[in-house]
Amino acid sequence: MPHALVVALLGLVGGIVGLFGLGWLRWQYLKARPGCFRCSVVVGTGARRHERPGLANFTPLALEWFARNSLNPAAARRWPRRGLSIKARDLAEARTPAWQVVQLRADGATALLVLSASASAGLLSWIEAGPTHTESIS
Repeated sequence: MPHALVVALLGLVGGIVGLFGLGWLRWQYLKARPGCFRCSVVVGTGARRHERPGLANFTPLALEWFARNSLNPAAARRWPRRGLSIKARDLAEARTPAWQVVQLRADGATALLVLSASASAGLLSWIEAGPTHTESIS
C-alpha cells in the first residue's frame, strides 16, 4: 500500500508541475507576440475592487486582454477597435507613478486598465491610427 501512495503523490506532483509549466509556456508565448504589453484590468467596486494582472495585445480589429493566471489560449476580454475611446484617470489611482489608470469605452461598456505611461501612449496612437468608419480592414 505505501508504494501505491508514493506513486499517487508523484503523479499529483507531476501534474501540478505540468500545469505550472503550461502556464509559464503560455505566458512566454504571449509576451513574445508583437504588440503585447503588461496591463491589469480593474474588477469589482468598493472594497472588492482589485487588479487582475495580464497582457494586452493590439490586433488589427481589437484590443485583446489575456489573464496572467490562466491556461486559456483565448483572450479573456476583447474590445473592438472601432468606436473604442480612452480617458486617462487620476494618477493617484495607480499603483506607482510609472503606471496610469485609463478608462476604455466601447459599445457603451467601460473598463478600467492599469498600464505603463508608454503603453497608454501606444494605446492612444493605436486607436487614432485605426481605420475610419468609411475604411475597411481586409
